[in-house]
Amino acid sequence: MPDRYAAWIREKIAEHTPEATSDPAAAMQIAHAWAALTGRGKEIFGMEMPAECADRDALRDECLAVLRRWIPLLDKENKDHLRQLMTGYAVPLA
Repeated sequence: MPDRYAAWIREKIAEHTPEATSDPAAAMQIAHAWAALTGRGKEIFGMEMPAECADRDALRDECLAVLRRWIPLLDKENKDHLRQLMTGYAVPLA
């Protein structure tokens, strides 16, 4: 079961990349997913984050890589929103 959950998360991450959508809200969803995978958030893509998840560290790193691709594409308002969101999770964005 955890492998299926990890596959679902990976699929959702792919759906929220800047290559898959131009909607900046996807970057915010990736930030929430990253937080859930680090234990700083409780929900991932609208579902409660389970205690056990296969590939948690790899998925967390995938989210961070996607966030890094999003940052140069966001306008000032969305960058500020993302910065505020990440600061709320105690992770400053440069």
